[in-house]
Order: sequence, then structure tokens, then C-alpha cells
Amino acid sequence: MAQPISALAPKVQVSSNGLEATLTFKIPDGKNDVPKFTAAQLLGFLNSANVTFGIDQDMLVRLADNPIYGRPVKVAEGTAQVQGTPGYFEYHFDTNFNRKPAIRPDGTADYMSIKTIETVQEGDVIATYHPAKQGSRGMSVRGQILEPKPVRDLPPLIGRGFNRSSDNLTYTAKITGKIEVNQGKVSISPVHEIKGDVGIETGNIRFNGDVIVHGGVHDGAVIDAAGNVIIHGLIEDCDIHAGKDLFLLSGVKGNEKTIIDCKGSITAQFVEYAIITCAGNITADYFFKSKISCDGKVELNGNNASIIGGYVSAVQGIEVNDIGNSFGTNTTVAVGVDIERAAEYEILAKKIAAISSNVQKIKRGIEEFDRIGAERGINYKEDPRRMQLLRVRIRDEAVVLEETKKLNRMKEVIQSGKGATIKVLRCLYAGATVSVDDHHVAINENHQRIEIEKSEEGVRLIRITGEQVKQ
Repeated sequence: MAQPISALAPKVQVSSNGLEATLTFKIPDGKNDVPKFTAAQLLGFLNSANVTFGIDQDMLVRLADNPIYGRPVKVAEGTAQVQGTPGYFEYHFDTNFNRKPAIRPDGTADYMSIKTIETVQEGDVIATYHPAKQGSRGMSVRGQILEPKPVRDLPPLIGRGFNRSSDNLTYTAKITGKIEVNQGKVSISPVHEIKGDVGIETGNIRFNGDVIVHGGVHDGAVIDAAGNVIIHGLIEDCDIHAGKDLFLLSGVKGNEKTIIDCKGSITAQFVEYAIITCAGNITADYFFKSKISCDGKVELNGNNASIIGGYVSAVQGIEVNDIGNSFGTNTTVAVGVDIERAAEYEILAKKIAAISSNVQKIKRGIEEFDRIGAERGINYKEDPRRMQLLRVRIRDEAVVLEETKKLNRMKEVIQSGKGATIKVLRCLYAGATVSVDDHHVAINENHQRIEIEKSEEGVRLIRITGEQVKQ
């Protein structure tokens, strides 16, 4: 008995995205006559499967004359929707900085490879806006409209230090200075740039922004900046104060006369004979006979990564190749929170409590003036005694506010020092003294590849396995 035409009909398949339809003819089994289908019949099979768009009529004719058995043959193709392009800003300045030195093949750190800030000149085009381009519709082989995803334009750039064109497409620098992007906000701020050295010829530099020195700093000069300070040349015999980060790309030869204070982090090629206070992290090649106090981490880079002589303290930890040297140079290294810092925190907390208590007494005194005045029908607001109490209260409340901020900062620093360790990836030499919090130990023999941490007994030295020496 012959099989019905519907059972022998080629299989219609539509791709998951609806953009392609195929016909697959069944392979003859040799038992039954293979029916021949006309192009019109093949079209009918497609229409029965709701395939109505993009049909290749020529292919149907060829398949009617010479069927292809056992594999799908494309017989219809839809039109894909074209996705649009959202609006975007093209920045004409670098937004990615490398704040760590590249390591040369010989293991030394290349501090000149560090990029710290990007500067622009007045009139420079800093950004171009490319408006959104909407996409176009498509059509599936089943006649369904394929909508592209909607795309949107971005609002104009916000920030300071630049102008924008009337069509909001072109942005130009209004001033010469440092440019940066933070959470989509572009800011151009003044930069004080010195082409050569800072010394007797230039005098001291005080600036409410970033300072860039292309030479060195010497002759007792002072640089006091509210922002970042970048110094390309060697610094010696000077004072540096940075309100943000400090980059000393040729290092420090302090001659025991250089004092550095930084409210951010410090990156230096090396430090010799200097006194440094840093609120952030310090990255350098090596320290030599310097006094360094850091609220963050100290990480020394390159093959020379070492601390020789002096005193180095870092609340959050230290990582270095060597501490001390084979000559037994006295070197003190400390991490965590020492007794002095903890005591300072307690003293400040007590000071705030005492002032706050006094403020409450003053408030009660003012309230008493007001109560008596109300009872007697007299206005004591201009009474000199009441006004003096009011002045003291305002002063003390301001002190409490400021000291509380300082206390909170100290608390954050203290908490950040919990669990701090000293990692020595090569050698801890005899003659060094190491401290973790309030525990200290003098090193009487050389130790290779160890980590120093606090334990219940005091300070514990643990052998390091698997970590590489800094190169």
C-alpha cells in the first residue's frame, strides 16, 4: 500500500532566530517509489509551516527537478534586524595610568615608566560625542517583524574646566591643566608645572592643586601642594608636602635633611637618609637609613627590594626581599599598631569625652539663663555672661567635630593593621629588629624566606614556601 504524500513530504525546519528555513528530503528506502514534488507542492509544504517570506523560488524549482536527500537545504532566508549603536563619548586623552613601575629584564624597576596624570592645553579637543544610531527592522521567514533593541543618547558631559559646542558634540579645554574622569565627570584643574629644578632660583612652591617638577628639588626648597606632586628629578635637602599622592621618579637622597609628608600614597625609585610620613601606601625600590612611617602597606619592588638601616613602620604590612645586610647594620621594621599609637587613640577619645561633657554643662548654663529670664520677664540674650558661654560652646563643638573626625580616622587605621605581617622573600639578616603590634624580637642569626606575624607567645617566624623573590 502506497504511503500518503504527507508522510513522504520533506521536513521543514526553521532556525531558532527565525532567519532561515530548510527542506530535508527523506532518503529512499528502496521499497517504495520515491514521489516527485513540484515546485508548487514544495511551496505548499513551506506555507503549511508558516514559512512565507524570503523563499528562494529558484531553489524550489531545482529541488523539484533534482531532490537532495538526507541533508537540509536552505530554501528561505529572512532579513536580520540591524542593531543600533548607543551614543558614546570618545575621549582624546589617556584615562588609564600605570602607577607601578615596569620591571626591566635585569630585575630593576623602571620608575620613568610610571604615568601619573594627563594634562591638556587650553583649546584642546578633549572629547567628541557620537550620537546614537537607531537600528532597522528585520523580517523572519515566517513574516514576523524583528525589532532592533532601542538605543539611547547620553546626556552631555558634566564637570569643570571645559566648554562644549552648541550641538553638544565637541568639548574643548577652557584652561591648561590636569584632566581626569571620575564616574563620568570630567574635571580640568590647574597644574603648577616647573620645567627645570626647584631651588634657590625658583624659591618655594606653594600651590592649591597638582605640582609637576621636570627637574629635581634641592637647596632647602619647600614644595607644599594640596594635590598630587610629581618630581622627575632627584630630590635632596628639601621639604615636600603633598595633599594627595607623591611620585618621586628619580628617588630621594635626603642627606638627613629631607622631610616628606604625604596624605596619599608614595611611589619612589629609592629613599636614602630621609624622614617620611605617609597616610597611604609606599612603593619603592629600596630604603637606606631612613625613618619612614606609613599608615598603609610598604611594598618594595625589583631585585634590590631591601630595607637597610633606619626605621620603617607600616600599619598594614611590609613585603620585601631583604631586611638588613651582611654587615649587621641596625635595621628596625615594624607593622601593625604599636603601644604609642594605641595610647594616642585612648588619649584623644578621653579628650573628646571631656570636651563633650563640658559642652553639655555650658548648654545647661545657657538654658538656666533663659529659664530665669523667662521667669523674670527679662531678655538675657545679650547678657555678656550668656554670650561668653555661647562662644565657648560654639568653639568647643567645633573642636569635638574636628577631633572626632581625627579619632575615626585613627580607628580605621588601627583596624586596618589587624593581622599585618612582614614578608621577607630572601633574607632577614642578623642585626635587625622586627615588631608586630606591641611585640618585638631582635634577630641574632640570618633567616631565609620567612613571614613574621604576631602570636600568643609574641612574634613568630614562619617559613615561606612557593613565593617568588621580587625581580
